[in-house]
Amino acid sequence: MISLFFAGIFLVCLAWNVYFGRHWHRNMEVRLHFVQDYVYAGGQAQLEERIGNRKRLLLPVLEVAFHIRRELVFNDYENTNVSDYTYKRDIFALLGNQRITRTLTVDCTKRGYYRLEKADLTTYSMLFRKRFSREWPVDAELYVYAKRVDVSDILVVCERLMGNVQCAKRLSEDPFAYASIREYTITDSMKAINWKASAKTGELMVNTFESTLMEKVMIYVDMEDRGILKYGYLTEESISVAATLASQLIVRGMEVGIRANVEATEPGRTKRSRMQEKRGTADTAFAAAPETVYLEPAGGRKQASDIERMLAKRGTEEKTVAFSSILTAPEEDAVNIIISKNVAENRDAIEIFLGQERQGIWIIPVPRGEEGAVRAPDNIRTLRREVERS
Repeated sequence: MISLFFAGIFLVCLAWNVYFGRHWHRNMEVRLHFVQDYVYAGGQAQLEERIGNRKRLLLPVLEVAFHIRRELVFNDYENTNVSDYTYKRDIFALLGNQRITRTLTVDCTKRGYYRLEKADLTTYSMLFRKRFSREWPVDAELYVYAKRVDVSDILVVCERLMGNVQCAKRLSEDPFAYASIREYTITDSMKAINWKASAKTGELMVNTFESTLMEKVMIYVDMEDRGILKYGYLTEESISVAATLASQLIVRGMEVGIRANVEATEPGRTKRSRMQEKRGTADTAFAAAPETVYLEPAGGRKQASDIERMLAKRGTEEKTVAFSSILTAPEEDAVNIIISKNVAENRDAIEIFLGQERQGIWIIPVPRGEEGAVRAPDNIRTLRREVERS
């Protein structure tokens, strides 16, 4: 009789384990997502962890484990291990039809694009005699934008150069972009006279219009790190300067484009300049070179976001090409800003690219305390930026 009793218990446990193993993962909700779409390097983000059990079967123990790049540091060190990645493991106890939400705070120590694509779920049978695991798809992404730096000195020089471009732009007006009314002069056309305003004032008044061209800036970023000694912190400074400068120029109503000498990883994100498309040809060097990341000049919030995200995704470990290969056809009517720490390697290419008349700014990140000046033609303004060694 006792043997039958224990045999019955054994069969019940076996049947329960089979049933539990087939149904524990059904009607489960596992969602990981970052509350913010983006943060700046050095800031904090919140990762929301939502686990739901939409069935009557309870789960006494459910482990949810995932890993992400180690540059994201969790403030809660419990159940967290850091090696080549940051490994996080949280334990839940779920009743039937219960949902639990936790919010984890992470420090974003480095620029980059971070994504979670899967989590590992683990539970146990009665008396923890059998272990059940399952991989669960999730979709959480976070952009950590380049840190903001002071670019006031660059903006001053840029505005001065922009004044020279503005003079030429006034020669072409947009008849659909009304600006203001002023008094008539002998150089004005009769069709520009505003007859209603003239009747009110008793003097001839004419309409003025905005330029057909917007102020444009093209930024070229050198991410190549040559030589045995690597200067990743100078490359990071170059990226931070480019991101900050682009953001502030767009806020000022300018069109900003950007090109970097890293190979494009996303199809459709590179394109030739408009000038090359109009000509229908490109020089041999450009045609033979791999496609590199490029965003043509544009304004607005979307352009600012596209530039920030493009720079966030570009890692210093990605494959680069020679900086001279992207210095091919300058954008017309644009102020060209070049950011490169490789002075000796790129001086000739930069001078050829800008020529003798085209105005440009060359920003040169250097280690703090390093002496030496860079000689350049009068049409190229050089700005040295000292960066703390790291």
